[in-house]
Amino acid sequence: MTNLLIATSIFPPDIGGPALYAKQLAEEFSRQRIAVAVVTYGKNFLPVSGYSITGVSRIWPKGLRHLIYAWKVFWQARNADAILALDSLAAGLPSVLVGKIFRKKVLIRFGGDFLWEKFVESGQEPITITEFYNQGLHKARGFLNFLITLVVRQTDNLIFTTNWQKNLFIKYYGLGNAKTAVINNIFEKKGSQLFPYQENPKIILWAGRFIRLKNLDFLIKIFKRLLVRDANLVLELVGDGPEKSAIAATIQAEGLGQAVKLGNNLEQKELFARIQKSYFCILPSISEISPNFALQCVSFNKPIVLTQETGIRDQFPGLLYADPLSEDSFFSAAAKLLDKNFYDNYQKYLSEIRYSKTWPDMAREYLQIICQ
Repeated sequence: MTNLLIATSIFPPDIGGPALYAKQLAEEFSRQRIAVAVVTYGKNFLPVSGYSITGVSRIWPKGLRHLIYAWKVFWQARNADAILALDSLAAGLPSVLVGKIFRKKVLIRFGGDFLWEKFVESGQEPITITEFYNQGLHKARGFLNFLITLVVRQTDNLIFTTNWQKNLFIKYYGLGNAKTAVINNIFEKKGSQLFPYQENPKIILWAGRFIRLKNLDFLIKIFKRLLVRDANLVLELVGDGPEKSAIAATIQAEGLGQAVKLGNNLEQKELFARIQKSYFCILPSISEISPNFALQCVSFNKPIVLTQETGIRDQFPGLLYADPLSEDSFFSAAAKLLDKNFYDNYQKYLSEIRYSKTWPDMAREYLQIICQ
């Protein structure tokens, strides 16, 4: 294969894991002498070398914006050997349609779960991904579920980041194993040395988007209970999103203005420094398929307590997991990290993890599937 089209919905300078994923993958394929073209939403991209990029401005209204995007995918796909779409609908749907027209192989990577996320963000009662599908709620999404079904059944290969999500799709969309594959997210240890924590106060760190599925109201309640155990704790919430002002109001209403700090999005280097400075990290999301923040914390041997509704439990069974719908479960798990012996043993376990997944590894796995 010599020409690859990457269709994505986000790309730097937009901030976020999916944007960085698209950029790093494009760079790695180009290093392997593959001609890469990227189509995305957005404008004002930073200069790139080794591949081309074209975007669709977000000033266009929905519908028209998606039509323009589909046209750009159509135009770029003429010379491509394969199309790799990095989300299910915004990039995946036009990629599948264009792939059928040109008879190009299409791979779609599922990094999240669009239907479940829409359900939770609409203000419905919190429900995990597993229960969302067990209760058949994906079918109630009508036209959106029809489009997802169309995409997953018409694409050539579906790429998941965990077996957990892959098995859900096989079960509920009637897929065969032959068209599904798992390519785990990047994981590179940043060292095995352990250092005693000497910061004062003790910082508990969360980083991500301020959205409902991140369960931040729940986290505020957990933290308030932890303060009773140790008044020297500070909770840092880093990121942006539509729920940020509501969370700020909750913090004030709970009288936690001095103990909870809000910060903006950080570049990766700054986030890594903040992780290293933290006492432990916390991720109470209702569900997380393959959370980059958790993987980054583990790579620095930083203790973390996270939702048990996640696909990385198979890879890292020894992490500290808790029920994201039970305050007692999450509080009990987080409180364990206030015990020095437990903390030290947990950190030692993290330091002994030897698993590794690099960008060259990932590119090779994609190429193996494309060239089948």
